Amino acid sequence: MSDVVLAATAARADTAGKARDALEDQAARGATTSVGMIVALSALGMTFAALLLAYAIVRVQSPAWPPPGEAPLPPLWGWRVLATAASVAGSVAMAWAARRARAGREVRGWLLAAAGSGLAFLAAQAAALAALERAGIGPSAGLAASVVYALCSFHALHVVAALLTLIALGPLRRGAGVTGRGPAPARVNAVAAFWHLVTAVWCVLFLGVFVS
Repeated sequence: MSDVVLAATAARADTAGKARDALEDQAARGATTSVGMIVALSALGMTFAALLLAYAIVRVQSPAWPPPGEAPLPPLWGWRVLATAASVAGSVAMAWAARRARAGREVRGWLLAAAGSGLAFLAAQAAALAALERAGIGPSAGLAASVVYALCSFHALHVVAALLTLIALGPLRRGAGVTGRGPAPARVNAVAAFWHLVTAVWCVLFLGVFVS
């Protein structure tokens, strides 16, 4: 009987040890993911800050905007507002996904909602640029046009990157986000932080380039 008790006790201790090791390993991976994302977001933020600063300098030094000799760009408010709404909706969806992932709950629906928002944003941006092309305003039509094309295209590339990081989480897999089956909360948090930065940058672009 004592041998059975000792064996059972040893088995429980071994199971507890493995569980503890798994938790420590998960915490280590989460810390690595968080640090990596902080570094990446910092670099990306500085890149966008440099571009926006360059735009601000050009805008301030110009006697008027658009510069003299250039026709005003069509505002295309419908597409711009739609893109802004889609961008914000994607960030909201990712915030809820991160919150549910931390609670060990299903996040698949919110990840899919974020993906749909990202695709809607890209579609709206593509439609806006196509409308400029149909109006005879290409990237070489002037300084104002080149700024719009450059900033919008560069930002759109990062939206594509956000979608790729979302796909890497496996949003189409049922049970994504459920403890032990879905992406780790740290990964969802990292992707959500990336989405929030991309959304914040677009809001600054929208206000600084199209509204002001």
